[in-house]
Amino acid sequence: MTERRSEREAKFEVQDDFEMPFLGTPIERSSVKLSARYWDSADHRLLRWAQTLRYRHASDGSEDGWTLKVGPPPGAPASGAVLDRPELDEPVASDEPPARLAALVLGTVRGAPLRPVATLETDREMLLLGGGEEDGPGTVEVSDDRVTSTIDGSPGPSFRQIEIEVKAPGSESLLTQLSDRLVRAGAKATTAAKLETVLGGGPEPEVVVPRLRATSRMDVLVGYALARSVVRLIGEDPKIRAGSDADPVHDARVATRRLRSDLKSLEPYLAPVERLRTELGWVGGLLGAVRDLDVLIERMDTRIRELDGPDREAAAPILAHLEDDRRRRRTELRDGLGSDRYLTLLDELVEASRRPPVADPTDERRARRALRTVTRKAWRRTARAVDRLDPKSPDVALHEIRKRAKRARYAAELGREVFGRSAMRLADRLADVQNGLGELQDTVVAEERLRSLRLPSGSAFVAGMLVCSERSARAEARARWRRLWKAASAKRVRRWLA
Repeated sequence: MTERRSEREAKFEVQDDFEMPFLGTPIERSSVKLSARYWDSADHRLLRWAQTLRYRHASDGSEDGWTLKVGPPPGAPASGAVLDRPELDEPVASDEPPARLAALVLGTVRGAPLRPVATLETDREMLLLGGGEEDGPGTVEVSDDRVTSTIDGSPGPSFRQIEIEVKAPGSESLLTQLSDRLVRAGAKATTAAKLETVLGGGPEPEVVVPRLRATSRMDVLVGYALARSVVRLIGEDPKIRAGSDADPVHDARVATRRLRSDLKSLEPYLAPVERLRTELGWVGGLLGAVRDLDVLIERMDTRIRELDGPDREAAAPILAHLEDDRRRRRTELRDGLGSDRYLTLLDELVEASRRPPVADPTDERRARRALRTVTRKAWRRTARAVDRLDPKSPDVALHEIRKRAKRARYAAELGREVFGRSAMRLADRLADVQNGLGELQDTVVAEERLRSLRLPSGSAFVAGMLVCSERSARAEARARWRRLWKAASAKRVRRWLA
């Protein structure tokens, strides 16, 4: 069975003759020999996406199995020298990667076969340290590793590395203190995996987000728009496959929505991309079905907790129905992510990010002009739709306003690197409109779902109470969104579009 945990550590490169400074009186000392074989595709796709897959055996019997580490995707904001990443373990001894872990990296390797790429032998000296009055509470493990390696049967690099890993809550101060002492003693902080060191450095990321400037040409603008969301989508892929956390599903859904929106906004400058938008809509629908239920279940759970005891008990079948539906939708999502259709889409997105599908590769128009044009167009479409509303417009019309405001927001955010605070001010105001109308839409979805449930009489009565609560929340949202729109449509906020 796959075990999931989180690793938080700081790593340091040191010379062979580095003298370890005094780090404190250890709670425990130990040593172990580790033998690890790393697996990847021939073109190192896992490493290109900050992932490593290894089988490792410890001489003391403390470890004998497979581990997949999932780091932040390329271009993600750095957190200094501290690595914080999920680890997934399969405590089995086998000559091939376990099917479960191989399935988790399917979206990363996309059909490329996995094979051994390097073997590392490590002599590790460990100190278990607990903070005292000076360093604060907590427990960390300091590992002094001397590593030798083999690549394709030939000797590879040898090196020394020190790691400090958090072993208990409340260890942040201790981690910082010990890291500072190592740096003062001459250690160099690093975030590189041992495999990167063995291979001579990290390979070029499969997708690189280009630097966008006001004078950038159309191909750079399109590449920027695609790459930033493709990195996010593929970066979240193994996390979605690994468990039931809501955040990766949400982030991947946002990535697909932003991709579809940006492709539509930039359509005048692109070669035909309708098929790409259609496929993004398909996978976005799978993600959205799960995400909508995540939101609905959390919403209903909050409301049910506010009920009196008997009504709270009667509401249990409501949550049970929703949980069953979410499990079914997650199964559909997993099946979709395992399909050739999805893997083909990822391949096409990677290719489009690297070779942007511009209509005219010789187009000399600059990003600044294009960004202002597409944002102004999206803004005007939203404003015209708002002007057509009246106080009795149906909820579906307000939902359409939300979708248009979201596209205008994404267009404005696309201009962040060029127009700076002006673009983000408009984007933030439009996000407020989107969120306000999103609250309204949540009430619509909740009522429709509650009405569709087949429930015993006591639970049906509670469902009716919840519908009343949703209608009250809807009335408040309808009354509030106009104020949000007034702030978003202020001339000073959109002056840069002129």
